[in-house]
Amino acid sequence: MKDLSNKGIIPADELSDWQSWSMGELQSGKLGEQKSAQPFDGLTAAQVEALTASLAPAETPMSIEPLPEPDEIETAPPAPQLGYPTAAELESIHQEAWQTGHDAGFAAGEAEGREWGQREGLAAGLAEAQQRFTEAWAPLEQLATGFSDALHALETQLSGDVLALAVKLAERLVAAHLAADPRAIEPLLRQALAALPATLAQGRLRVNPLDLGVARAFLQQERPETVWQWIEDASVPRGGCLVETPSLSQDLTHPARLAAMSRALGLAEETDDDDVDNV
Repeated sequence: MKDLSNKGIIPADELSDWQSWSMGELQSGKLGEQKSAQPFDGLTAAQVEALTASLAPAETPMSIEPLPEPDEIETAPPAPQLGYPTAAELESIHQEAWQTGHDAGFAAGEAEGREWGQREGLAAGLAEAQQRFTEAWAPLEQLATGFSDALHALETQLSGDVLALAVKLAERLVAAHLAADPRAIEPLLRQALAALPATLAQGRLRVNPLDLGVARAFLQQERPETVWQWIEDASVPRGGCLVETPSLSQDLTHPARLAAMSRALGLAEETDDDDVDNV
């Protein structure tokens, strides 16, 4: 359409004669009477031409698309109708909820029960195993105790026997040494002098006749100030002697020394008549 705003507007003072128009009434199928009027009366030719041009249809008519056929019109799906569930639907919902809760509770209870059963079974198994072990160990423990006691008694008996055997061997070795060495009495005499006072005036020495010469020479050299009384006694075993002084007596014979060693090792009982120093 052409833009009507570009057309000239007719001023009111130029319109010399105009009249409004209205539709007549329809009576008996005929148009009502209308007053005849001349709409262009009083207009110049230029004004009429301009008005006619403004009322002319547009050069390019508007394209009007045809309406679609009724069959081609898409109909929207009907909206779902909302309503209350039926009794069957309510029962189905109830059964489904009950079954879901039942399954969940059963699974949880089963897991908890399995865990509790495992704990209880483990504790019961350990208690039973401990009881069986105690019952099986009791005889072994008694056997071990009896074996320990028997071993201790055997050790005690063997220790005494071993010590007695050792004493016997020592006795024989000493006797062999004394018989082979004529000067074996000198260590005993030196030991006896160590126990006597240095100011000893006189003393008595009882020795085997075979050891008298060695004993006299040794004492005269070691204690020349002491006066000794020499007594030969064949009952005194060789290598030993008896020393007697006013204040002290010493039995340094071989049997007396072995007896003292046996008492020290527990092989013989102590005696009360221990007035003589035995070494």
